Amino acid sequence: MRIEGQDVDYQSLEQRQAHYKVPGVSVAFMRNGQLAWTMESGVKDVTTKLAVDENTVFQAGSISKPAFAAVLMKYRQHNPIDLDTDVNNLLTSWQLPEHEWTGQEAVSLRRLLSHTAGTTVHGFPGYAAGEPVPTLQQVLEGTAPANTSEVVVDIKPGTQMRYSGGGTTLAQLALQEVANEPLPTMSRRLLFKPLGMTRSGYEQPITTNLSNNMATPYDGDGTPIKGGAHTYATLAAAGMWSTPSDMLKFASSVRSAYLGQTTDWISQATAQEMLTNNTPSIQPPNVGIGFFINMDDNGEILGFGHGGADAGFMSQLYIELDTGNGYAIMTNGNNGRQLITELEIRLKEALDVGYSEAEIKTVLPISQKELSKYIGTYAVTKPVVVDVVLEKTTDGFVLNALPYVENEEYFHEGEGLFFAKNGSSSRFEMDEESGLVEALVMDGGIRGVRRE
Repeated sequence: MRIEGQDVDYQSLEQRQAHYKVPGVSVAFMRNGQLAWTMESGVKDVTTKLAVDENTVFQAGSISKPAFAAVLMKYRQHNPIDLDTDVNNLLTSWQLPEHEWTGQEAVSLRRLLSHTAGTTVHGFPGYAAGEPVPTLQQVLEGTAPANTSEVVVDIKPGTQMRYSGGGTTLAQLALQEVANEPLPTMSRRLLFKPLGMTRSGYEQPITTNLSNNMATPYDGDGTPIKGGAHTYATLAAAGMWSTPSDMLKFASSVRSAYLGQTTDWISQATAQEMLTNNTPSIQPPNVGIGFFINMDDNGEILGFGHGGADAGFMSQLYIELDTGNGYAIMTNGNNGRQLITELEIRLKEALDVGYSEAEIKTVLPISQKELSKYIGTYAVTKPVVVDVVLEKTTDGFVLNALPYVENEEYFHEGEGLFFAKNGSSSRFEMDEESGLVEALVMDGGIRGVRRE
């Protein structure tokens, strides 16, 4: 968050990590399709204090999806598999239940991999250490021990893009049954080995050769995820372990095949199919087979990538089609998404890569008399019990909610709304009769009632 007319208060990466309670971050940067540099900061484990290095593996979350799509497309180059037939024609052990559009519109692999098949279940929380892990069929049926609901079709296939990890899971089952091979071995043979992705794998739980240098996942408050990394039954949707360098090798290989530069892994036609927008319009978000595609107003591809979120792990991958410049960022904290957003803005400002722009806000003047209406102490009872204390400044207030927030400065943006440079915002609820302030509402709907 930037303030118009003010110098930017730059902080070090270590300071921003401390702010967000993200122990470790790993970045890889690509220039002209070649890995240019990596940068690591912090630790993979707070207890051991072992530093993150370029070979430290993190869970990639949903970046597993385009990698899985690449495995499927590579398999298809040498084996017949119809991307447009109904998925039930490919499945043998299980069938997707009939829906309103059965026989009219196909729930096809192409649609499943571009989130346009109308399937439900956005994402998967995974399974903590010691919890039973369901089969793919149990996940699809939503039966115990699965912790998500059944995957069904409730939107007409092909009519809109709605993100569905459930659809990716259905596609995984179909590929495994057609190929008669589990995804972990297929991915090694068709993706990781050919591209030299030596620090990647779909095995859940993690394999020994990767576990010797893996990051420990942490919650938003900086405490370790109980029992460590979650196990994901849904490998294609969320189960890949990787490094930023490996993920860039993958994205760069898709790009170079698309441009016809190197086609020894996948053909140009395959890559072009992967980066063809399958959503009904060019209004974002646009998805090809696996990848989100960043397009200009004319539908020309600017770049492609994907984000990832598993318990305690956040990541982002993006590469520009024209320049071959790109980046991958992986973190081992639940607040890693905010940190990644800040890093993406800096990468755009410093190296002109990506599409992230800093939000610039204008501070509106407010009289001290007007400001006095809001100043005071507010009692929050959930998710934690804490007093939020506001103290006056020239343009707003300083907020303290110890031990959670200390001396965070908020600025007036008009109509009783205030913002902080870290992107947080707050507003106030008024009593209609008296016109007095009753409550403070902060991000996430956290509400504090004013103390008398």
